[in-house]
This record gives sequence, structure tokens and C-alpha cells, in this order.
Amino acid sequence: MHPHDPKGRAPQTDAGGWTAAARLRQASDWFATADALGDELVPAVADWCAVHVRDTVVQALRAGDTAPLPELVTAQPGDGELLEMVALRHHDAEREPVIRHWAAEIPLRTSDSYGAGRVTATGVTRYLPHVPPTMTHAVVASPEQRARFARLPVASSIVVPLRTSTGVVLGAMTLLRELDTHEAFTEHDVQAAERLARSAAEALLASWTATVTAEPALPPPAMERSATWQPPHPRNASVSVEGRNWARRTLPELLTRQPRRDLYDDVDLVFTELISNAVRHGGGLREAQLANNGDHLRMVAADNDPRRPAVRPRRADQPHGRGMRLIEAIADSWGVHRHHTEVGKRVWVDLPFD
Repeated sequence: MHPHDPKGRAPQTDAGGWTAAARLRQASDWFATADALGDELVPAVADWCAVHVRDTVVQALRAGDTAPLPELVTAQPGDGELLEMVALRHHDAEREPVIRHWAAEIPLRTSDSYGAGRVTATGVTRYLPHVPPTMTHAVVASPEQRARFARLPVASSIVVPLRTSTGVVLGAMTLLRELDTHEAFTEHDVQAAERLARSAAEALLASWTATVTAEPALPPPAMERSATWQPPHPRNASVSVEGRNWARRTLPELLTRQPRRDLYDDVDLVFTELISNAVRHGGGLREAQLANNGDHLRMVAADNDPRRPAVRPRRADQPHGRGMRLIEAIADSWGVHRHHTEVGKRVWVDLPFD
């Protein structure tokens, strides 16, 4: 039991759902390490999962330098150090933009008196089996934010430090439950979350080396013909339509033979989904690409967020947020390419010509 934290209900005997440690050990880079936490814990264990890492650590991970990170992991967080949200998952994909918007308006720091900032600074877990509404209001700055946040009922929370084996805190993992889908967290859940957070911290360090040294998991194929488009306004909602129109104009220039008749329809659908995801969930579309690699047409959307796109389960009551399911059904293959020297990620999709 943690001092000054409220007492929860009796521990559960079922540890089901806390199984992400194995996947963390298999992660190929630090991006995948952060993704694994969210993918494994939501919705099995929590309704939300957010992973925040100290900005100095994130910059070292992105730079890929071999010297700064070992120095960082021997130092404790500085007062007022900025935290970056490197992973976010919510059981309802439509609510993630609300959380990201709030996080962008109210960045977390180690000087905060609450949440991931406080836990990163102190290294002490915060466990609230029942979160009072007044606490939620305290972290929401404006009436507009409060109205948006009212759509995100928080009822139970655990915030645990990402502590390495040397005792240095890299950041914090936040787990939240809404009581209409889960019971309140228990002390048993707190202990499981702390164990998982320790595994995550070690995996971040291990995957840093892999991120620096590993070759890309899927090298791009030799392109016969390709074209690239960079939107003038990467975050504008009109980018999806502009990108689709660019693809329609450009595709005939890339073809070397007559394709199947429904290729244009598939390109319209998939390219629009890729660009929409980049604008809505990826911090804006940096560039889009079409390429003829012989057997397939490759479409690429590059955005500003390294987090892997979530593939959501189908739900009849939620028609949106299922774009990657649609892409999976149409494409021969798809994936994510990320490199430590580049901001964000590139989501690629291959469609057959025949």
C-alpha cells in the first residue's frame, strides 16, 4: 500500500490482461515499445492508457546518439521538465482526438502537483480507486475544455513511474477506467501496473539500442515510377479531398500497363483513409507518395506522430474510427515505417495492379 493513497477493494485473484511484458521484450524499437503498452492494456485492463516520457529522454531516443542516453538514465528528472505523450490508447477511437487536443493545450511537466508530472518527479505511484469530479476540473483550464472533457468520464486511475533497474524515472504510465465498462482498480492492479511499468522502462532502454542500430524492418521496394505531394496546409481538413484529387491526376502517369478496373476506386478509398488518419490522429500530413513497384501500387502517408495507428474492433454503433480495418480488407499488405532520425511515421499500403 502506498502512503497517502486511498485504500482500494480486496485484491482480485485473476491477473488476466496484464500480459504485455512479453510483447515489450519483443519490440523492435522504442516506438513499438510504447505502442505495445497501449495495444495490450486497452481495453483488456483499462479504458485509457497514456505513456509520458521525459522530453530529454525522447530527444535522445529520436537522435539515436550513443552517448546522451546512458548519461540521462543516471540523472533524475529536472524540476519543470516537459513530458511528451509517446503513446495513447482509448477504447473508443472517436475520443482520442479530444484527449490529444487537451494534452496539446496543457503540456505536462515534472513541476505539476498531479498526474504523470508529479509521479515522474517523485517516483511515487498515485492510485485513486474513485476519482472525484473536482480533481478532473482542476486539470482542465477553460470552460471549452471542460465541456469536451465531460465526454470522457474518469472514474478510477493508476499512475505509475517508468523506473529503470538503476532507480531512474524515465516518465509515467497512466491507466484510467470508466465504471460503465470496468470495476474500479484494486491494489492488486496497482502492483501489476508497477511490475509492467518496470518492464516498460527497461524495454525502452533496450529498444533504444535497436532503434539506433537496426535496419528498417521492411526496406522499400525498388520503385519504377513515383510521385510525391506535400500539402500547403498539413492540418487542414480539406487535405483529404486535395490528396485524393492529386492521386487521381497522378496515377495515370505512373501506370505502365492497363490495371484492373476497380483500382481507381480502391485508391480513392484507401488514400482518403490514409490522409484522414494523418490529419486527424497524426498531427498533420507531411507528405504523400504514390509509387509503382511493378506488381503493386504503393501509397504512403507521412505524418508527425510516431505512434502506430490503432486497428479498432468493428462496432455497429460507431461507424467512424475503423479506417485501418477497411484498409486491411482491401490491401495486399500494409505497415508502418519509422526511423529515429525522422519525426513521425510513414504508413504504407500496397494495392495489386491485377
